[in-house]
Amino acid sequence: MKQSPIFSDAPAAETPKPPTRYFAGFWRRLFALLIDVILISIPGFLLGYIFYDFFSRSSAWAAVVGFVITLPYFSIMGSSVGGGQTLGQRWTGVEVVDVQGNHIPLGKSVLRYTILLLALGFGDAVLPGYLAWPVGVAAVATVYLYLFNTGTRQTLHDLATGSFVVETPGIGVVEDRRPWLGHWVILGALAIVGILVTPLLDRTGPFPELLAVQRALMDSGEFQDVSVMLQNTRPGSKSGLHLTVKSKSRPRDYDKTAREIVTIAERVDPHAPELDFISVDFKEGFSVGLARYSVTKRVSHTPHEWEEIGRIN
Repeated sequence: MKQSPIFSDAPAAETPKPPTRYFAGFWRRLFALLIDVILISIPGFLLGYIFYDFFSRSSAWAAVVGFVITLPYFSIMGSSVGGGQTLGQRWTGVEVVDVQGNHIPLGKSVLRYTILLLALGFGDAVLPGYLAWPVGVAAVATVYLYLFNTGTRQTLHDLATGSFVVETPGIGVVEDRRPWLGHWVILGALAIVGILVTPLLDRTGPFPELLAVQRALMDSGEFQDVSVMLQNTRPGSKSGLHLTVKSKSRPRDYDKTAREIVTIAERVDPHAPELDFISVDFKEGFSVGLARYSVTKRVSHTPHEWEEIGRIN
């Protein structure tokens, strides 16, 4: 039996191509992150206030506890286990998928959010010093790619795990694109500049006497963190030295401790007594994960007044 020419000449039906997903835009991702930050900060604030003295004295433990609270939330919710969406992503209509449009496995999600959280500053209090620079580079790369990689909207943790943040609802594969090569050239140039400039600033700096004061205070072993800033104002106005410290234990007498700090500063920096004022800011608070709280108590006097206080004490 002969086949009808009508059917034999008909072209074969083409297999429909699966639809592609649309990359989530800048504002959707930002709002999703802000919502998640607010939600995951709630338990951090509760723990911080309940155990205030402990966490204010131990930045390392605060960072560890915060990481333990924060990582499971993002990793589980953002994986195939949690449907590829944190609560913030669910409410803003975005989700995390791979190039095939599937939600990523839990292990890959853990890696993805570990990179993101370290870039957000979680490792500052616990990572050894030699890792500070790579983590800093990761932070710069994360922000840069988030702002300027408009082609795929992938940032560092997305590229490391082959993941994409796309709009919902949607099905199918993600459009196969590659980030612009120029992004890597720019980031490489920034890294090289950082390698060359940072050691130079550490050795000399714009105000080497300020670095010397900072090192002397840190070497005393009484402080978790110290920053020193010279207030340079317009001619005719007052200029002074600002010392901001975070003590390992709360001072019993702020005025007395401040006088001890000023004594170290004046010993290291011979120009300090020539300033109009010297201020000491005692910074207290906690940083449990994404929950941050701080309060500052200031003690400020002229160099002459500091000298008189020293004589009285």
